[in-house]
This record gives sequence, structure tokens and C-alpha cells, in this order.
Amino acid sequence: MNNEPFVTIINPVRNIDRTIEENLRYLVELDYPKDKMEIVFADGQSKDRTVEIIKNWQKKYSYIKLVEVPDCKSPGQARNAALKIAQGEYILFTDGDCAPRKDWVRKILEPFLRDSTIGMVGGEILTLRTDPNNDVEAYCEQTKFLFVGGRCRMTKEGYYPDIKKNLPHEVNGNIDSPFFATANAAVSKVAADKIGREFWHEITNEDVDFSIRIIKSGFKLYYAPSAIVEHMHRVTLKDYCRQLFGYGFGHPLPVRAHAKNVFEICLQYFGYIYIPIPFFVKGVLYIGNFHLMHIFGALFLIRLAASLFVPSLLNGTLLVWGLLFALFTVIYFLPALKLKPRSKFFTWAKIRYLSNWALMRGGFKGMKTWGVFYLESSW
Repeated sequence: MNNEPFVTIINPVRNIDRTIEENLRYLVELDYPKDKMEIVFADGQSKDRTVEIIKNWQKKYSYIKLVEVPDCKSPGQARNAALKIAQGEYILFTDGDCAPRKDWVRKILEPFLRDSTIGMVGGEILTLRTDPNNDVEAYCEQTKFLFVGGRCRMTKEGYYPDIKKNLPHEVNGNIDSPFFATANAAVSKVAADKIGREFWHEITNEDVDFSIRIIKSGFKLYYAPSAIVEHMHRVTLKDYCRQLFGYGFGHPLPVRAHAKNVFEICLQYFGYIYIPIPFFVKGVLYIGNFHLMHIFGALFLIRLAASLFVPSLLNGTLLVWGLLFALFTVIYFLPALKLKPRSKFFTWAKIRYLSNWALMRGGFKGMKTWGVFYLESSW
């Protein structure tokens, strides 16, 4: 159709030759007129074959463009370089380890064409397995890692809620924070221009900040689950944990930038219950099974050790703490029993624990770096 809008697909890459060929194959197979699209790769100084591979594909597909970004500090900086030359009426974002489905462009454009007040649309992110024998991939697939459904309590298509009070949990990029990851998102040219057509210059969480600024500029965010991108996840536990560490490190930053001076305690029971309290530092403290397992485990071990010197401490309190430790440990690891094959329960439990601990460690570093109190959430 001649009246279809021109679109730009922006793809920041760096040292991603493991998946870039697959990414390119999916992009050129998109069901959208090629004279109505451009694909802009922004390379942040790759040291592997990434640039070479892209240039080889450019020889065949004239709508593939490449911007090389010297001294690139973040994916946001790479996207900004691509945004400077983007010509699309709508600008779509994905990553070099992603595989958009053929109808992705059309599906993510549909909400924009129905409602001009929509500034940003985000689709669903699923797992694309590259190795049937890889445990980390299997874990990510079964636990729906990066799955968008459920964020802001939404499981069906519709508008994301506005940010009403600028509370820390509304802007931190966690479960109740309205934002779209740039692995699968689109912004209208009008909305992008209104916020300066630029991601912030911080080293992380640029997608959270970008989404918040779109909302604050008067536009709506819309969740379109039928616009699907599949993600080729990290294939080693070390890399997976590094990714989770990065998420934890980044969460306090938008709290510092966008939240008002409120400290919240979040009880991860009966949904998420947020309790705002007066405090001299803004931030969020999550309390869930991971935390309580460690708290009661520590109390049990300390009292048990102390009872070696003070026998009277070997009493009912020690038993209660031991039972609570056992209870929250069982509850925490119970979801690993749902993963298949069940014979790999201890493998799933290990991935679950170490990835959650990586998230926590990232939060500790982020708290120190950004000056915001932030104790990360439990799986």
C-alpha cells in the first residue's frame, strides 16, 4: 500500500557476531515494503566481526545503513547516533540478539494509526532458542525472562497507566513501572522530537528514562502483545548473571532522576504492597522470599553458634527461626519444580538463586553509585 508510513528500525550493536547474522536474516524478511523502511545499525566499536558482517549485508540490501560510533559509552549513545539520521515517521527499536517476527512492523504500527495520542508502543519479548541443550536458554524460556506481559499488572493489550505520583516504584523500571525495553519498542517521530529525539547520556536505563519522558510530555504508552520479537539470550550462566547484575545496578538511577523524596517498603506478597514512609533518602526496599530466607537463616545460625557458649539460647526461639528459614527456602525454590525436565531441579535452582543474587549485588553497587537506597526484589 502506497500510504504506508516510512519507518526506521534502529539496532545498536557491539561485539555481537554470535547472533548478528540471524538478526539480519529476520530483519530483511520482515513483511513490509522495503522502499518504506530503513534499518540503521549503530556500532559501538565492535572488536569482532560484527561490522564486517553488516557491511557484507549492505552490499545486497541498500536500505541497511551503518553508523560507527567512536568512544561509545552505552547503547543509548549508539541509538542517539542513529536517531540523528533516522527518517522514519515511526522509529522502531530492537537489538542485535533479537529476531522480530515477519508481521512485527505492521503489528507495532497498528495502535499509532488508531490513536494519535500514543507516543510509544511496546510489543512482547519471547525466547528464541539457539541451542536445544543449553540450560540457561531453557531456563529463560520456561521462566519467560524479559516477558513484558504482567508489567503494570497488564496481561492483555491496552494503555499503560500514567505515572501518577512520581513514587520510586513508578519510575524504577521494575514490575509496576511503565516503560518499554528497546529490544521491542517503537516511538512516533512527533513524540521523539518533543523530548529532544535523544536518550539520556547516563550509562544505563536509557529505555526507562525515555519512556518516562514520553509519558511526561503528554503521550500515552500502549502495550501490543501481538508485536513479537524473540530474543536470543545469553548462553552461559556467567553472562546471564552479568546481565541481571546490570539491571540491578541501573534500577536506582531513574529513581534518583525522576522520583520524589519518598522511601517505600515493598512487600512482595498478595501482589506488591507499597508502604511509603518518611525518610531522608528516597528509594525502595523489597521484601520477599529471597530476603526472608536469608534473614531467618542468618538469625538461626547466629543463635545456634551463640548457644554453644550460652546453652540457654538453645530454646524455642531457635526452633522458630529454623522453621521459618526452612519455610521460606522451600517457598523460594518451589517454582524450580515446575521447570522441565524435573531431573534438572538442582540446575534450575542454582540458576534461580545465582541470578537473583546477581540482581541483588547490582542493586548494592547501584545504591552506592547513585546515592539511592535500593534493595532489589526477590524472584
